[in-house]
Amino acid sequence: MNILEQLKLDHENVAQLIDILDEQLDRIGELKSADFDLIRDIMHYMTHYPDRVHHPMEDLVARKLVERDPAAGDIVSTLSREHEGLGEKGQAFLEAASNVADGAMVLREELESKGRDYVAFLRNHMQMENEEFFPLAEKTLTKEDWNAVANAMEQKADPVFGPIVDMQYQELYAFIQQKGT
Repeated sequence: MNILEQLKLDHENVAQLIDILDEQLDRIGELKSADFDLIRDIMHYMTHYPDRVHHPMEDLVARKLVERDPAAGDIVSTLSREHEGLGEKGQAFLEAASNVADGAMVLREELESKGRDYVAFLRNHMQMENEEFFPLAEKTLTKEDWNAVANAMEQKADPVFGPIVDMQYQELYAFIQQKGT
C-alpha cells in the first residue's frame, strides 16, 4: 500500500470512530448512559496513532508538496495549524472523558462541548484533506517524492485497524467488529 492509499484508509477508519463518538455524544446530550470507557479508548487511540503517526506522515507529504509547488504554501500552512489544533482539542477531550471514566465529576455540558468541538473540527479537517490536499499532492508529487516520504517515516502499524490489534485496544476493536455485523 502506498502512502496516499494509507492516508486515505486512515481517514476511513477515523470516520468510523467519529461516528461512534457522535453516537456517544448524542447519548450524553440526551442524558442517556454513555460508554465513557469506549470514548476514552477512542480518544487515546486518536491522540496516539493519528496525532503521532498519521499527521506527521501528512506533514512530510506537505513539505514535499511545497518543495514542488510553492503556491501550495497556503494549504500546507492551514494543514499544519489544524494538526496542532486537533492535538490540543483531542487532548482536552481525552482528559475530560478519562476523568469521567475514572469517576470524577465533570459537567455534562463541558464534556459534550469538548467532544462536539473535536468531532466537528476533525470532520472539517479531513474533508479539506480529502477534497484539496490529497488531490493536489497526488497531482503534484513524483514517484521519487512519495518514496522519499515513505523512507523518512518510521513504519508503525495501526494499533486498532492494522494486522495485529494492540492489547490496549481489544475492547474497542471488539466494539467496532460487533457494530459492523
